[in-house]
Amino acid sequence: MSFSVEGEYFETCSCDVSCPCIWLGPADREECDLLLAWNVTSGAKDGVDLTGLSAILAVKSPKQMTDGGWKVALYLDDKATPEQSDALGAIFSGGAGGHLAALAPLIGEVAGIAPAPITFNRSSGSISASIEGVVSMSAEELVGMDGSGAGVITNPMLGVVPTPFKQGRAGDVSYSGHWAASFSGTNSFIAPFAYSG
Repeated sequence: MSFSVEGEYFETCSCDVSCPCIWLGPADREECDLLLAWNVTSGAKDGVDLTGLSAILAVKSPKQMTDGGWKVALYLDDKATPEQSDALGAIFSGGAGGHLAALAPLIGEVAGIAPAPITFNRSSGSISASIEGVVSMSAEELVGMDGSGAGVITNPMLGVVPTPFKQGRAGDVSYSGHWAASFSGTNSFIAPFAYSG
């Protein structure tokens, strides 16, 4: 089995900017609510083309993310065929190996895996993803002190995407699937992603 996919990624979480979890510190609140969104711009798994498809992962973790026990729900693009959906699920759950497999041991409960009508938009320094009635997430890149572009973080101790990634600030974020969460003006990381395995 093999895969190689790349595209656009961003996450929003309930921590203040910048989230301490990537430095193995505790969350700013008693637990962390985290939403992760990927849009595949090119790539395939075992010959199954995944170009143009998206996935969103909702996470609720304890204050110290590295303690594990994450509760997660994975949403897979409903435009996918059954074969594409299986491939997306394997990659973005970490089941297919690669970079995301390192996070799989932190998951304590899979609340659900379901198809969903995912909308993903990227425009200059803005990015957003949504599932009507379930997920609404958006972010803006924060411009660095020289004014030339977003501030960048490289080589943290924990991350969903290989670095570097851009520091952002979340807009209004809400999740009302297997649990409820909402926050605004908090942390976001934005980056291209490339996974293989």
